[in-house]
Amino acid sequence: MKKINLLPLCINFSISFFILCILGTWQLNKNYIIKKNNLIFNESLKSPKQIYNFKEVIPNLTFIKFKGFEIQDKVLFFEPRTYKGKVGYHEVVPYKVGNKYILVNKGFTLDKYKKKDNEQNIEGIIIKIPKPKFFELENDFKNNKWYTLSKKDIEKKTGLKLTPYIVYKQNIIKGSNSAAVKPNLISKVNHLNYALTWFFLSITLCVIFSIYYNKNSSYVN
Repeated sequence: MKKINLLPLCINFSISFFILCILGTWQLNKNYIIKKNNLIFNESLKSPKQIYNFKEVIPNLTFIKFKGFEIQDKVLFFEPRTYKGKVGYHEVVPYKVGNKYILVNKGFTLDKYKKKDNEQNIEGIIIKIPKPKFFELENDFKNNKWYTLSKKDIEKKTGLKLTPYIVYKQNIIKGSNSAAVKPNLISKVNHLNYALTWFFLSITLCVIFSIYYNKNSSYVN
């Protein structure tokens, strides 16, 4: 008669269960934030805000309109970016509005050498430039390779003092070889499904553990 040592199993179960619950909670929180952001954005679409300068504080996801002048020799192409299963670039250009400079994401493009539009009237979604995450790639100044949207890096490269915002242009000119993109704060992905998946896995793990534990916690031959 020998008793099975279930302590390692209990430790592994506890760690796994904890991780699954954390992942489920993370997706629930993400679902809440995305839903809230989508509501804010949809409301702002009803009455776009006309901007004449960028001296005022503008809330994230406000849909704005402004007229500016593109600094064409300061264009940057961020890679790799995806759109509908294709890999390409996001074209980001500083615009001068009054005496201020603001970044404009002019959309996704497959070819950075094709002719782009230089539309002065911009309609788009404004957000504060997010701080780079610790796991994002560093930009390669030497080879002009851009991976991470960093205000500090772009100011260093362009020599311009930028506002803390970026506008995601939505009024893309037809035939310009670009496609409008939205910031990651807006999404059609239903994160609630992901949350339910993680919680379902945690429940399944509990059931399996309970069956195994009850079966092996007693003395066996």
